[in-house]
Amino acid sequence: MEKALEYYQKSMGVLSKIIFALAAIIIGLDVLSIFLEALGRYLVGSSRAFMEELPRLAVPFVVFPMMGVLLKLKKHISVEILPERLTGKARSVILILVYAVVVAVACQFFMAGIISVRYYYEMGFETHTEIIFKLWVTYLPFPIGFGLLVLFAVELLWAELVTLIKLYRGTGGTDAEGRAS
Repeated sequence: MEKALEYYQKSMGVLSKIIFALAAIIIGLDVLSIFLEALGRYLVGSSRAFMEELPRLAVPFVVFPMMGVLLKLKKHISVEILPERLTGKARSVILILVYAVVVAVACQFFMAGIISVRYYYEMGFETHTEIIFKLWVTYLPFPIGFGLLVLFAVELLWAELVTLIKLYRGTGGTDAEGRAS
């Protein structure tokens, strides 16, 4: 079980690096687009509307896929009173409950995202921007992000379960963050 977890963690590590790289590229292109739009307004007195619209449409493609990565890296906004004060088995049980809830809720939102994308796809709605996009494309980050969140939360849940098993066996071990329990 630990070998499989190790392989899964390596796979998720590669996936998180890919997500980070794509997010950096999107943000870089957003900043460049806004800069060129401002430069065009300064030099020519006008600019293209899509240079202002595209960054707004691209932000969800950064935010939603990053949810799982931020959860894994513990860089998300959270209130962790009990996990910080508890140690050993009690801490593992609390974290298992937290990660199980994250997986359950993320699955619900993943399914809702698929339903909304399908709805907008079938309706054929389009954006009212200079460059016209199908509206369902702008909703794609929602199910993608929550699907990725499920994958990352399963990794954390699995690692914490392995830690709890080690604690019950008395072989020691480390928690999901690498600390001795």
